[in-house]
Amino acid sequence: MSLVLVVDVGTTNIKAGLVDREGKLLSHSSENLELERPERGAAEHDPQELVRSFISIIRDTAEGYEDRVEVVGLTGYQFGFLPLDENMEPLTGIMTLMDERSKSVMPEFQKREDLVKIYRRTGCPPLFPYLLPKLIWLKERKPEIFRESEYFADIKSFLTEKLIGKFVTDPGIASSSQLFNINELDWDGELLDIVGLRREQLPEVRAGEEILGKMGSEMAEKLNLSREVKVIPGVYDGGAMVLGLGGVSGEQGVCNLGTTAMIRTCSDEPVLDDPRKRRLQTYSLLPGKWAVGGAINNAGIGLKWVRENLHDGEGYSEIVRLAAEAETGAGGLFSLPYFTGERDPRIGNMATASFFGLKEYHGRKHLVRAILEGVGYSLNFVREVMTENGIEFNGIRIGGAGTRTDLWPQIIADVTNIPVQKTLTEDTTLIGEAMLAYKALGVYNTLLEASENMVTTGKTFQPVEENVAEYRKGFKFFKKLIDALSGLYPLHDRKFAR
Repeated sequence: MSLVLVVDVGTTNIKAGLVDREGKLLSHSSENLELERPERGAAEHDPQELVRSFISIIRDTAEGYEDRVEVVGLTGYQFGFLPLDENMEPLTGIMTLMDERSKSVMPEFQKREDLVKIYRRTGCPPLFPYLLPKLIWLKERKPEIFRESEYFADIKSFLTEKLIGKFVTDPGIASSSQLFNINELDWDGELLDIVGLRREQLPEVRAGEEILGKMGSEMAEKLNLSREVKVIPGVYDGGAMVLGLGGVSGEQGVCNLGTTAMIRTCSDEPVLDDPRKRRLQTYSLLPGKWAVGGAINNAGIGLKWVRENLHDGEGYSEIVRLAAEAETGAGGLFSLPYFTGERDPRIGNMATASFFGLKEYHGRKHLVRAILEGVGYSLNFVREVMTENGIEFNGIRIGGAGTRTDLWPQIIADVTNIPVQKTLTEDTTLIGEAMLAYKALGVYNTLLEASENMVTTGKTFQPVEENVAEYRKGFKFFKKLIDALSGLYPLHDRKFAR
């Protein structure tokens, strides 16, 4: 029986899985990816080290199954940016989501450009992680590299070119560039003109479930796979999560709790917020499907900070169990867990993390619970905007590392007042990507059929009435905190950030 091998490139690790048609992971490997910080605000991946890890992890995952691998699918993070020379060789490191250098061009960018028009065309609010601000930053701050650049890659197109010699990306990665028109499903000529780009400098955009071709013999040999192995571009990591969590029908909201987090659902048409507010992030996912909702930069990263600074060697599960000892509402302690800025324009690129209401009787358990609740409130920001724009769902499917204990899913059910169902799928990103591959192979006729056969669900968390009431009160105060502090973030960044 043929199998699918999926590779997922994240900001902190790269992982791969061998998936059968029932959604079972037969083999799984992962490696850490080091973030390099060559200058203030930088957060890069070394392209050569990434390729080395990419080859190594595919070989490890496929070991013993080499003759059964029929398709390799790629997924990975949005907002990756890599200038390439005329020979497709990197000129810099890969700027990741965590890279903050393009913040410096945002004040002038926001004054100069028509942000309403850009949002209507791209679905992207005026935020620094997108490729458009990164291109402006490169052109202004490192003009010699910009002039030498013949191509501009994202994480997907860089690796696809290595695999099969084709410079290709998927619509979800493209539509997180702020250069892709989500209404016309093509690169936007007017926006390319802002930075003086030619269309051929960007990758070709192909549907995630489309078979691009067979692997080149040289790469197949490096991977210890047959050169008859086919390659699909796949979708971006958040889109794969939407599929792997069972959100393809649009009846369910889906939430992933990892280093970052999101609430999204599938829509048959692009849904945009009021262009003056620009709170929804809408990405093209597949032909006739859009991923509508929003993501937040800060979820598990708050627990990582706690683990590294407030706990001595304890695992994340132990830290979350400690939070369960604190009462609902964390004894009046609030956390704004914005360690890396935020995507919501009401919070903004310059946001920082803070605690409010800290008293002498608060301990570690309250600090951790306040972070979990702060993430819950931030996700509820997204859910609230979705509701305002007519996007309704009767439940939330949840997955990711944050669901390994029950507390965080329960908090999200209580904050949103929506039933939350945990998925039993071992890795939703890998399974969602494999669904596309099995549809491409004709094993399933539709993604809905693939979902019904490959996604498994588990415990449902019903909202608890008294907790809902407490969090409703807390959410109102949380929004007041955001309003009060949002104007201070840019001032703090100018005067004190380092």
